[in-house]
Amino acid sequence: MRGIKAAALFLKATNMATQKVSLFSKYRNIIVSVLLFLFLTAAVLGYNYYLSVQIAKDTSAINIAARQGILTQQMAKEVMNIELFVSQLQTSTEEGAAPALPGDAAIAMSNLRQSSNLFDSTLKAFAEGGETTDDSGQTVRLARVTDADGVKSIENTQALWAPYLRLVNSFLGSAQEQQINTGSIRYAVEYARTFNNRLSSEVSDLTASLEKTTRQKAQILQYVQIGGIAIALLLFIYIVFRALRQLMKTDEELEEARQETTEIMQTVNEGLFLVDKDLTIGSQYSARLEEIIGQRNIGGKKLAEVLSKLVSSEDLEITETFIDQLYSEWVVEDLITDLNPLHRIRVEVDDFSGYFVTRFLDFKFSRVYQGERIERVLVSVADTTEAVMLEDKLAQEREQNDRQIEMLSTILNADPGLLSGFISGTKRRINEINETLRRPEKTVAAMQDKARKIYREIHSLKGESSAMNLHSFVTACEGFEEKIKDLQGKSNLTGNDFLSLTVMLDEIMNLTGLVENLNRRISGGRAAGVVAGASDAATQNVMQQYYTRFAEGIATRNNKKVTLLCQGMDDGAISAAQKDIIKDIAVQLLRNAIVHGIELPNVRSGAGKAEIGNVQLLLTRSAGNMAELTVEDDGRGIDFEAIRRKAVERGLYGEDKADELDKRQLLTLVFDSGFSTAQASSEDAGRGVGMDIIKERVQDLGGKLKVASVAGQYSRFTIAFPLA
Repeated sequence: MRGIKAAALFLKATNMATQKVSLFSKYRNIIVSVLLFLFLTAAVLGYNYYLSVQIAKDTSAINIAARQGILTQQMAKEVMNIELFVSQLQTSTEEGAAPALPGDAAIAMSNLRQSSNLFDSTLKAFAEGGETTDDSGQTVRLARVTDADGVKSIENTQALWAPYLRLVNSFLGSAQEQQINTGSIRYAVEYARTFNNRLSSEVSDLTASLEKTTRQKAQILQYVQIGGIAIALLLFIYIVFRALRQLMKTDEELEEARQETTEIMQTVNEGLFLVDKDLTIGSQYSARLEEIIGQRNIGGKKLAEVLSKLVSSEDLEITETFIDQLYSEWVVEDLITDLNPLHRIRVEVDDFSGYFVTRFLDFKFSRVYQGERIERVLVSVADTTEAVMLEDKLAQEREQNDRQIEMLSTILNADPGLLSGFISGTKRRINEINETLRRPEKTVAAMQDKARKIYREIHSLKGESSAMNLHSFVTACEGFEEKIKDLQGKSNLTGNDFLSLTVMLDEIMNLTGLVENLNRRISGGRAAGVVAGASDAATQNVMQQYYTRFAEGIATRNNKKVTLLCQGMDDGAISAAQKDIIKDIAVQLLRNAIVHGIELPNVRSGAGKAEIGNVQLLLTRSAGNMAELTVEDDGRGIDFEAIRRKAVERGLYGEDKADELDKRQLLTLVFDSGFSTAQASSEDAGRGVGMDIIKERVQDLGGKLKVASVAGQYSRFTIAFPLA
């Protein structure tokens, strides 16, 4: 509340003596003088522009008029050249033969036709006003000549030009019909010799008339400029002296307001400052601001320069865009408040003693109006570190309570035997991971193998946690997997890189202890007895429910539908150790069958299949004290081409070599660590570890793995192993 009051006082002080009514009355004379000055300047500039345009047009007309004189000379030259060609033609042509003009004569006639047409159209444009073309071929509109001397020159030119044009057209017309009128060309030559100088003289008079008009307009322009500058200078002197008197009075008022602002800013407990539209911080800001953000003398600096030491470049860019929106009058301030990117941000700031401290800062942005115009943006910065720490503590307590509720729900709904098996299996995996972490390795290759072993154990634990619906375990395992994946990507892996894994392993150990403690308190230690006394049928039902829930969970997460047939998973002839291994294999193969094998319902329908996919999980005995574990689905089959493409993407093979791989070699790649054809990683796929675990567990059983697949029909994994 105190910060809000201080902000209000701050805005009142900075806006003192700037109300709309008092502003006009105080500076009325200056405003009127400035408006008059601007009006005069605009009028002079406008008239200057108008005359400049007219002079430019007149200049273009002068150039075109000068071109008329050149055209008269060119036409005379071409007429004489043509007469020469015709004379030579008559001398060399046999009597009775059809004359044929040479190529040079044709060019001369073409030039004559173009020059006469251009001269005639330009003369009409000067006389009546109209369009012609300049030397660059651009269309130019000429105004009708109104000057008396110019009109007279045009009339004289037209009188000389009319017979000349008829003679030229007569000859050009006969030449086009292959009937050369030698009389017309001779008359044209005689006419050109007689009147060409007079025609050129009249065109020169026209040019002189146009130049005279242009000089008159230029002189008028000069007079207007001199007069406008003189009047503007007088107004400027008046404005300056008037403004100086007003400013001296205003300075006293501003000094008083500045003193009030300084007193306010010294007592505010928050960081307050103003930002203009150019994102420049105002010179006045609260004394507490420097301590909060850990920077000195920020007045006059760009906001980007100050925030760059606190936030990322991406957040800085978003902040600048956010402030720009605040300056837009079309944007409602309340609607974009939630888009503030600097709400409770974590920063490292200098405490001015040589150390950096972690703080949580909350920036708030408010518009500052000058009347109805958005003048600036007021920024309030609050240190919310204590509030955030308290909220984090409460959130951790809520998260802990949520975990306990989730685990309590799982324990109440889970089979006691399966839950006890999960707890013991998790402890065993934790011990194995712990031993692996403690084992010293000297080479990078050994370090990489160490990371792969831990990865496989965590991935297996995630699968069992998912089957038990223990999402807290799944989340913790996924974080563990991401950390190991980062380690595997390092080329210079060392033992120190594994230290962070111990913290994550402690989290899993704590979750395991929590589940074990809750299970013990709920079951009262009777879980083992219940399982021991259960019938085979009950055990089979438990295992079937276990795998069915697991399969349905995977299908739901991947938007698929499946039916699981589960048989034989309760075989009493199989030892407990083998059952743990079989469960690892079954979990991975079921996940693989549903994620990679079974198609989406619409895809299955399009292929003529039922929308619900079928998956079988069978454990049977065979001759010679052997058993077989079979996982089969009626999905798309193994996509060998996808495996081939993935091998090329990972750089295992070139495209040519990959094309030579047979199906057996491609299947071998699938069981390599880190190999996966999934486009993205999720809780159920994309880690490239599942098939690697299957290969290792099959070896632990001393068994053999067979794979059969038909594209678009099924995939079958069969593991034959000896009973222990």
